Amino acid sequence: MTFNQRATTLLQLPLSPLTWDGILKECDRLEQEFMQIPSGYKWALDYKRFQVEQARSNNSAALTHLKTAIAAMPYNSDIIGDYKELVKKTSGVKSLVLIISSKKSEAKAQRLAAQLDNANIEYMIVSGSDTPSIKHVRALQVDAPDSYEGAPRKVAGALTWVYENIGNNVGVLKVEDGMSLRDPAKLRQALSTLAQENGYVGVRSANLDHDRCLHWGKCNDAKLNRSVYGKPVLRPWANGAAYYLGAGPLEKVVLALTRFPGLFDGEYYEDKLVGDVLVFEGVEPKFINNYDDFGLTAGL
Repeated sequence: MTFNQRATTLLQLPLSPLTWDGILKECDRLEQEFMQIPSGYKWALDYKRFQVEQARSNNSAALTHLKTAIAAMPYNSDIIGDYKELVKKTSGVKSLVLIISSKKSEAKAQRLAAQLDNANIEYMIVSGSDTPSIKHVRALQVDAPDSYEGAPRKVAGALTWVYENIGNNVGVLKVEDGMSLRDPAKLRQALSTLAQENGYVGVRSANLDHDRCLHWGKCNDAKLNRSVYGKPVLRPWANGAAYYLGAGPLEKVVLALTRFPGLFDGEYYEDKLVGDVLVFEGVEPKFINNYDDFGLTAGL
């Protein structure tokens, strides 16, 4: 039988406990035996896997297969709707501070976390998965390198975790671990206001004069430390030291990076990645004068 014949037979096979294992194995065999599989079939195979795992109540595997299917067929609104429905939940938390850190700078993250604890502000500390975890009860490891160049995937992983596990009504204040809480009351008020405004807010970045060697000396990959950044500037973006994404813009970022994972390619600057995604999603940034508007300050 040709690939088309086997795939069509497989995709028409009804789901039941009698067919679950056979469907998964036939999907694997098709991908092993045929070097060229059109994306019109590739997404369908992954979607079939998703359906099997969902029927088995294996939600983690189901989610993985569904996201793979979306990347192969990113303009299919039905499977994007399936993803939104699968992870849909509402949280009593309206805004969450995400401290983006690394094992190397754990002490800074711990310091800022203590400040937020004292102010009774909800937060998580985020690091990558290729180093030991940060020793804190609110520490989260996401599937990303714990390095400077891994920051785009680390931040995307953190935003996705919030969207999938906390709620689709939650906004996020992303902060670097070098920030300090200066005015707790001001931060609480800012988070409340920003959640209602549901926008994309931060301090304006550089524009055409963006330093294309800013990452030099910071990357684990020595080659990147001598590679000039090669992507265009589409517009100013919110500087990565601290910016806010309302629930709406956050969902747009998560969905866009799920649909188009190639957006990570060649990107070292997570704040610019978020800003560029929101250009395509039609979300205009709102710029503030400085981090004091968030009740924050840079440094100790």
